[in-house]
Amino acid sequence: MDDHVGASWLNENKLMLFNTSLENEIDFKVESWEANLDSLINKYIVFEGHSVFSEVQLSNGNDVQSHSHAYRSLLRAAIQELGPENEDDKKLVALYELVWSFCEVLFIEHLPGGCVLPYLMELMQWHFPQPVETLNDVLTFEEPMEHPKFWDCVVSLLFQGQINEAVALLKITPDGGELTSFLEKMPLLNNFSGHSLSEFKISWSMWQENCKQNLESANFVLDESSDILEILCGNLDVFVKYKDLAQTWYHLMTSYLLYTMPTVTVVTLHHQAKDMMGIYKDYLNPLDEILFSAMEFDAHSVLTQCITQFRNNWWLSAHLADILYHAKQLDDTELQYGCSLREYTLLHYASELIFHEDFWSIGMDYFMECKKLGKSYLEIAVPRIPLENQNKALRVWSACEKHGLVSIGSNVCRVMSSAANQSDQLGLALIWSLQAKDLVSVTKISETILDNYIETGGFSNLDFLDQLGNNKLLSNRLMFLGKYREFHSLIKTQQQKKAADLLVSLVESNLGPPRFQITLLLDSLPLINDVDETSESSGVVMDSRQTHVLLKALEDMQIKKLLKESDMQKIETIRLALVTNLASSFLNEPW
Repeated sequence: MDDHVGASWLNENKLMLFNTSLENEIDFKVESWEANLDSLINKYIVFEGHSVFSEVQLSNGNDVQSHSHAYRSLLRAAIQELGPENEDDKKLVALYELVWSFCEVLFIEHLPGGCVLPYLMELMQWHFPQPVETLNDVLTFEEPMEHPKFWDCVVSLLFQGQINEAVALLKITPDGGELTSFLEKMPLLNNFSGHSLSEFKISWSMWQENCKQNLESANFVLDESSDILEILCGNLDVFVKYKDLAQTWYHLMTSYLLYTMPTVTVVTLHHQAKDMMGIYKDYLNPLDEILFSAMEFDAHSVLTQCITQFRNNWWLSAHLADILYHAKQLDDTELQYGCSLREYTLLHYASELIFHEDFWSIGMDYFMECKKLGKSYLEIAVPRIPLENQNKALRVWSACEKHGLVSIGSNVCRVMSSAANQSDQLGLALIWSLQAKDLVSVTKISETILDNYIETGGFSNLDFLDQLGNNKLLSNRLMFLGKYREFHSLIKTQQQKKAADLLVSLVESNLGPPRFQITLLLDSLPLINDVDETSESSGVVMDSRQTHVLLKALEDMQIKKLLKESDMQKIETIRLALVTNLASSFLNEPW
């Protein structure tokens, strides 16, 4: 960006770029962009932000400072990853980082002696890298002083407290010897470790008084040298003269404080901010109001303005509200919308995520941190999450189980069971109904599977029944279905005696549908009059007691008129076989 181009933030996705030089006529243009959760960088800050957010909740507000640093680091990493082709995303994330950094310094950072300036200076160096870029360009000249921006570069470096770099350039100027001697003796708070704050103030006051005395008697070769010394003396007029180089009021304020109040604290910072905002009154924008509210130590105002300006993307508002809450800078008083400001922002951010293909599970985590209204929102939102496939549905159900949302998870299972049932995937429908512990549905589907067996004479895709364990006890029909399938397995493995015992127990139990009794009786035919070769007495597979049970079941069916006309021939065949088996069993059984 050109040194004389400023930016005025119109709203969350519009910037007005304008010429800040007082020597030129002001012109401007508006650039805008859309917040897009599908962009790679937004995915990055969503996933990484969720990771830090989860750690904050687990720590219960301990070590808030390191967590805030983690948020700021991920924003800076995102900015550095973005190239020219992602300029829109870069602008948005840079705004996030700027607001976050100011709030971190003013609300969260542990400031030694309450001195805020070193932290603000670091922010200015990060957000306004032009002085270093210009320095590199100046040094490429064979005669650096001939570079058209040589003096602008020197002033910019001084504005950012980059004293060593400024000294290196001043040494090649005609007045360099005298100027560099002042700069090299300048006390810097960062380098004053081991001494008290009072000692620093005394040392700094003596240094600046010396600068002022020399300014009165100075006889510089170049006019620019006088400007440099006036900067060191903290003369406001010279700062205003070079205001274009600072670009913003908060940059100029930080630079001015470096040479007037290097030990300024957060308590008095807003007074300095108000004065500097007056210098830039024609260029103020909503971002300035947010930063000024932070300097007034008004966390509520900061957040409400962030909400207004970032309506299309709640990432910043939600995470900033949460970190300020855990830093005890924001209370949990219920506001007019039925919850605290923190919860309000989290609800909106979670609502952005919950219907996104990649972020829905993250959205659920944020909703769960909203103790007042989170579950109510989830009860509305989860049923509307698109369940495109079985895997997605299983993950949604697992997430509900993880958060203790049993009823919501059961609803997901019922939806999937209904869909599978409608597509004739009865085994899958039964599995989902079991997941939901829906007794009525399990019974109904089990009966449908048994009816299909009556019509087709076979089962399909019911291997899962072998793994159900105690879940079979949920429904009599399901228990019957499992036992009946076990009966067929015994037949296949030539375990006739066990198969006969199981078949008779099924007939006696009446667990199955009454209409299925004839199917059981027909299944007994291969076992009737068969010989149990494993028995020492070579007896029949079905003894007399078991045969009596089957004959009684046949008689009950006739009494209850459960038989169709077409079944009569089968009934006679079964009756004859049972009577014959009864006679054989009497002959083989001991008296």
